[in-house]
Amino acid sequence: GLMCSTHNAAGEGNEKAIHWKDDNAEDFARAWLDGYQVEKPQLFYIALPKVYGLSDSTFVSKAESGIISEFTKGKDYALKLTEQEIKSIDERYWQFAVPVEDGE
Repeated sequence: GLMCSTHNAAGEGNEKAIHWKDDNAEDFARAWLDGYQVEKPQLFYIALPKVYGLSDSTFVSKAESGIISEFTKGKDYALKLTEQEIKSIDERYWQFAVPVEDGE
């Protein structure tokens, strides 16, 4: 009889632990996701200097395999890149990097 009761106690304990994980899975995932989101890298636009007397800044909107191929006037279509991504296009573009504000 002793073996039986020990086994039940252990089995019950494990089951409770498993249920706790199931019940709290969403909290666990949320904590992990929220924690992860805090770590997201700062993003930057590449804002090129005003050229030919144009009034608006020109933002890079497309870059492929290290070559910038399209530009845009506003931030709506501007690329949001990490420092590493900008420097991988060309180190010189880093001087034109403008931080993306929260909510942009």
